[in-house]
Amino acid sequence: MNLLALDPAGLGPVEAAMPPDDSAVRRPPVPLTTAEQALANIVSPVTWSQFLSDYLGRRPLHVSGEADCFASLADPAAVRELIEAGVPWQFRRMPEMYLDGYRVPHEDLVDTYTDMDGREARRPRLRRIRRLLEKGATVNAFGQESHFPGLAAMRRVFSEAFHAECEVATFYSQQGHQGLAPHYDCVDIFVLQLHGHKRWFVSSQRVDSPVVGHGGPTQYDDQASHTDIVLEPGDLLYFPRGTFHQAVALSEQSLHATIAVKRPTYLDMLMALGQTAAESDRIRHDLPLAHARAPRDTKDQLLDRLREALDQPGFDEAFERLLTLRSGH
Repeated sequence: MNLLALDPAGLGPVEAAMPPDDSAVRRPPVPLTTAEQALANIVSPVTWSQFLSDYLGRRPLHVSGEADCFASLADPAAVRELIEAGVPWQFRRMPEMYLDGYRVPHEDLVDTYTDMDGREARRPRLRRIRRLLEKGATVNAFGQESHFPGLAAMRRVFSEAFHAECEVATFYSQQGHQGLAPHYDCVDIFVLQLHGHKRWFVSSQRVDSPVVGHGGPTQYDDQASHTDIVLEPGDLLYFPRGTFHQAVALSEQSLHATIAVKRPTYLDMLMALGQTAAESDRIRHDLPLAHARAPRDTKDQLLDRLREALDQPGFDEAFERLLTLRSGH
C-alpha cells in the first residue's frame, strides 16, 4: 500500500474482480476511476470489488501498511502547535477535547463575545487548553485541510470514490489516556494512522443504519465480544456506521486522521422527494372524502403521484441541495 495512489498518473489500471471460473460469461475487466484506483491501493491486498461487496457497510477491516504511507499527511508536532495556538477553534465546527473518556464542554474552552460588527464571536481559552494538553487530553479537530494539503487531497479522493460528502478530522492523543468513551458514529469511518501507535477495541455490537436526529440512544454493551487491534503508522482501519468502538494511545503521541463518509441513504431520497412533491398540484390535492380517515386505502394513488415527482428534474436538484446542506459545505 502506498500513497502514489493520491496522484495515480502512470499507474497501471486497477481492475475489478473477474467473474468466477465457472461463470458462463467471461466479461472484460472493468477499469476503475482514478479515485477508486487510489482507494484500491489503500485497502490492498483486499481488492476494491471485494471491499465493496464484503466490507463496505457490513464489517470492519484492518489493513497493515508501510510505516511512511500516511506520514506526509500531517505531523503531530505541527498539529499540537495549532491546538496550543487555538487555531482549530476558528473553524465553523469547533474541535472536541477529551480527557480519560470525559468530554470537556465547549463552554469551558471558549469565551463568546460580540465583535465590532455586532456579531457573536468566540475566543479560545488558551491557558485552559494547554493545561488539559499537559494532563494528556485528546483533541479531535475538524477543517484542518488548509494547513495540511495532503488531507484535503485525501478527502477529495474518498468523496469521488464513494460519490458522497466526506469530512476529515485529526485526532491528537497521548499515551495512556483514553479519548472518547465507547460510542458509535452515524457515518462510515476510515482511520488512517499517521504517527505513533494506538490500540482500538472494535465491538461486535452494532446499531443498524443509525441516522443523526432519528431513533433513540443505544446503551453500550460492555459484555459484547470485541476485536483488539493495534494500529501502527501506515495502517488503515475501517468500520461501518453504527459500530461501537474506543481507543487509547500506546505511544507518547499518536496522530490519526478519520475520513467520515456520509453516504446518501433512502431517507435522504425521501426527504428530497418531500421537497419536490410539495411543488406538485396532484400531491397537494385533497384526499377523496371516503378515504379521509383511511389514507392507506389510497396508497396506489399516492405511489403514482410520488413516481411522477421522482421523474421531475427538480428532484435531483433537491437531493444534491440536501446533501450539501447536510455536509455543511
